[in-house]
Amino acid sequence: MKHPWVNILILVFVTVEFVSGFLGLVSGMRDEAVFIIIHRIAGYGLVVLLVWKIAVILFALRNRKRGRMERTGSLVLFVLLIVTLGLGFAWSAAGPYYFRPPSGITWSGVSWHIYISVLLIPLVVMHAITYIKSFPLPLSFWVERRSFLRLAGVALAGLLFWQTGEQVVCAAGLSGKDRRFTGSYEGTRINGDFPVVSWLNDEVPQTDMGLWRLSVHGLVKRDLSLEYADLTSNDELTATIDCTGGWYSEQVWRGVPLARLLDEAELLPEARSVKVTSATGYYRRFTIAEAREYLLATHVGDGLLSRGHGYPLRLAARGKRGFEWVKWVTDIEVDARPKWLQPPLPIQ
Repeated sequence: MKHPWVNILILVFVTVEFVSGFLGLVSGMRDEAVFIIIHRIAGYGLVVLLVWKIAVILFALRNRKRGRMERTGSLVLFVLLIVTLGLGFAWSAAGPYYFRPPSGITWSGVSWHIYISVLLIPLVVMHAITYIKSFPLPLSFWVERRSFLRLAGVALAGLLFWQTGEQVVCAAGLSGKDRRFTGSYEGTRINGDFPVVSWLNDEVPQTDMGLWRLSVHGLVKRDLSLEYADLTSNDELTATIDCTGGWYSEQVWRGVPLARLLDEAELLPEARSVKVTSATGYYRRFTIAEAREYLLATHVGDGLLSRGHGYPLRLAARGKRGFEWVKWVTDIEVDARPKWLQPPLPIQ
């Protein structure tokens, strides 16, 4: 087999892509932008590896000893890798683009980049394992200097191509020069006017304001049951909501600081986290310190929240990605569980 090391390095770089991509997806602070940078460098590294991978595929296609299924699988995997890399590069350089199928559901290019990448991971792992079994590499391969130099060389080439690509985007005046450090593009500058999205199947609930209450309970000295009128406040928070679908919007949010409610309820010493839950059952958990920085918003821009944006109450969580900004908040529970005791991404 030609270049048996290629599949191994592709597995390494795809793993780096997946881990850095995931960390970039859930990170909303500028000092965490390093994850997206690593993601882009690894992407360019994969492009470099594809030069040798083409030779491997041609060898496999000519090798009649390999089954048709194996040869077809290699070709499909190669095409999927090209597609997901192309979607990512196009989004980063050319700007936002969307697919609008007849179903009416709009998917951004970066969303498809993510979905295909998730599909690709197990396929690459199985492919690499299959070829390692078929073409076993000696133990010395894993420790020899040549292997390290290949890895370092591809990483360096990825770094150089990334830097060159960034310079070309800026020099050509492409939309990619205006993307945020997360890779998102500005959705709108208009007060309160930004895309209405929900995570997976989290639909807009019907709300009877005559019965609506916000409950604050758990490891507190006093439980709170608050009506909407109790949350009227002119406290403001300027924060950027950054959706994993590829858009962001900086808005002025108005409402009541979550810290004020926590102080009113008086936390017990064993309290470790705050769980914010929606009327739909959707929830996210935060450390006490994080929660004290957030706002329970009733207004955005110059007006009330719309139902799609979380009326009557949503969490404005500055420094977090959009899926952490819980909408239609009805319940705040303080407990002793650590923040990490939750799915890293919502499963609802």
